[in-house]
Amino acid sequence: MGKSKSNNKVGQSPSPTPPKDELPLVVVLPGDDVTDRILPPSSDSSTTTTTTTKKPKLGVGLSYNPTTHRIQATLAGKLRQHRNNKAFFVQQNTKRYVPALEDRVVVVVEDRIGSDGVGGDLYRVNMGGPHPALMSSLAFEGASKRNKPQFAPGTLLYARVATLYRNGMMDPVLSCQNGPHDLGIAPKDWMTNEGTYGELKGGTMARVSLGLARELLRPSTNVVLDELAQPQYKLAFELAVGVNGFVWVHSTRPEYTILIHNAIRNSEVLTPPQVRAMVQSLVFTVQKQIQQNADREEDV
Repeated sequence: MGKSKSNNKVGQSPSPTPPKDELPLVVVLPGDDVTDRILPPSSDSSTTTTTTTKKPKLGVGLSYNPTTHRIQATLAGKLRQHRNNKAFFVQQNTKRYVPALEDRVVVVVEDRIGSDGVGGDLYRVNMGGPHPALMSSLAFEGASKRNKPQFAPGTLLYARVATLYRNGMMDPVLSCQNGPHDLGIAPKDWMTNEGTYGELKGGTMARVSLGLARELLRPSTNVVLDELAQPQYKLAFELAVGVNGFVWVHSTRPEYTILIHNAIRNSEVLTPPQVRAMVQSLVFTVQKQIQQNADREEDV
């Protein structure tokens, strides 16, 4: 997760314990009562009897009954809470990606479709959703009419969903400039390739399930990324994860890139101890093969 693509530098192992404000893993089914997990318990006091009940912030998959003040799940999935607006929601492992505002996504440039009307080039990109998205070459930090990036079809970009039209009449608009959720992150000129967003050079991209992609974006509780970042493996790599299910990996050797992609895919159906054992086995096998190939070349 280097180059600030996913908030975790290579060589820094994310903490295996979740932050204090993070919900423990809870799987819910339609009809489950989740009130006690969302609303704080009421405290009785001998001096005051306040009975005000404030409706919590609820997102998709949750229903609030104002009469009983109970909250029920309407979808099957994992109970989550947004870090930004603190709203609770049920996270599903759906097959089709539906864009949401400020989503961070990995996209593929399809072609240049003309001018954006203000001096930049307009590109159509594939984000794995029901419709393509649009991006201007001026939507990059430090870009201008004279100094703007140019992309060939097949170029990979890490971007955010800047504009979304709910009526579906227009395609989403992406940006590689810092957004409202990137406060505190210093913008870097697009030519430095050191910003949060921008072109993903080298490496390979693979698709994973949307549920796995969201888990990878929670480094504080993700076991596979924690294990891959262990210093004893000496795996120097960069990783960019999009909530649209596109994962880009760039490492020092092609064998390590394949190893990381395989480890990420395998981790979806394994327990944490199994994930760590799986990563250890993959690293041992790949590094042993690399050493054997090097020995053969020396003999020749």
